[in-house]
Amino acid sequence: MRPLFCIIFIFACPVFIAQNNTFTVKPGDKAPGFILNQQNSLQSFNMPYLNSAILLHFWSTTVPQSKVKNKAWNRLAKRYKSAIYKNIDGFELVAIAVQNDKKTWLEDVQNDTLDNFINGIAQKGFADDVCKKYGITSLPADVLIDENGFVIAINPKITMVEDMLDEKKNFLPIKKDIEGTIAHISNKDEILKFGKLYLFDAYYDSLATTVTNVNGAFSFYDVKLNQDFILKTDNKSDIVISDPLAVYNTLGQMISEAKTISNGFVFYIPSNISYKLTEDNAENVLNGSITQITVTKNLTFGPNGVGLLPKDEHELQPILTMLQKNKDLYVELTTHTDSKPNDKAAFDLTTKQAKSIKDYFIKKGIAVTRIKTISKGKSAPRKVCKAHTDCSDNDHKQNRRVEFLVSKN
Repeated sequence: MRPLFCIIFIFACPVFIAQNNTFTVKPGDKAPGFILNQQNSLQSFNMPYLNSAILLHFWSTTVPQSKVKNKAWNRLAKRYKSAIYKNIDGFELVAIAVQNDKKTWLEDVQNDTLDNFINGIAQKGFADDVCKKYGITSLPADVLIDENGFVIAINPKITMVEDMLDEKKNFLPIKKDIEGTIAHISNKDEILKFGKLYLFDAYYDSLATTVTNVNGAFSFYDVKLNQDFILKTDNKSDIVISDPLAVYNTLGQMISEAKTISNGFVFYIPSNISYKLTEDNAENVLNGSITQITVTKNLTFGPNGVGLLPKDEHELQPILTMLQKNKDLYVELTTHTDSKPNDKAAFDLTTKQAKSIKDYFIKKGIAVTRIKTISKGKSAPRKVCKAHTDCSDNDHKQNRRVEFLVSKN
């Protein structure tokens, strides 16, 4: 009867089903330490872990959804594990396979090239000590832990992890406006007019939408250039499938050829060529060193549009930290407002806003000789309005901005 009992037990307990976990930890809790079984050894993880941020990713070769997530996490780990950070020593992604089949686990780690993870296995399944400590009862499951050993988030979105790590990096993420044209491959003069265009990050999270204009041109604001991104347009009756579309930059260079899908066309823009869609086509924006970094902030300001609010000071913290840690850096800040005030009022407003930011930096120890301010009023809008009533609230928000140029000169 014992063999029959074993067969029934395995058949009756398909525990690896994606559902809601009953986590025993929550954000703000101290993360428990654990011992992880690796390929030929055991490794102890005490929290905090080596002054590093850490993501625990629980998965299984028997859960397709968790295997798909492996690919996205692996790309993120590749970008961030060797990054240079301000106050932490690094980032590690610990992938824990919750299963007793060690052979299949090792095959998947090799076949899927999961070499950016610290890989381990919980062979007792959900009864394994690490699963019980974190309350893991379904897969996939993720726990984000900071460098002090405290839980930050349960099942965070990948973009949230990116944003957290970007804030901790020694270099601000490079964000620039991108612009280009959608046209046919065989003839770039055959443009896609009034086509709806979607912007996704590398994990297919939706970021923004726009519509190509009468010249087939498009633009998106503040796009991260240190990661791959995706553009997608819906199919239209006037698009010839045999002659697919392509993305061209403002110089007329073809950047990416479309891949045809059932309901439209997709353009994959890798990070190593994304700079070609920026206005200045600056090839040095991803050089990995602080020679010149451009950052745009949409600050709120206080009453009557002047003075900094606490959340504005929080937004400025990464720039301030960079200036404090690198005494040879200078900052040029340019203030812009929307089209609502008249020319004089707009200029006066942005002058006061620039002074508020400059005074804050000086108060925090940045020498006045390292700060340059430029007030643009409403003279350089992102969204041009014939009258301020022609612009939506979002357009006005995009026009109200502060541009920071951090450089060694």
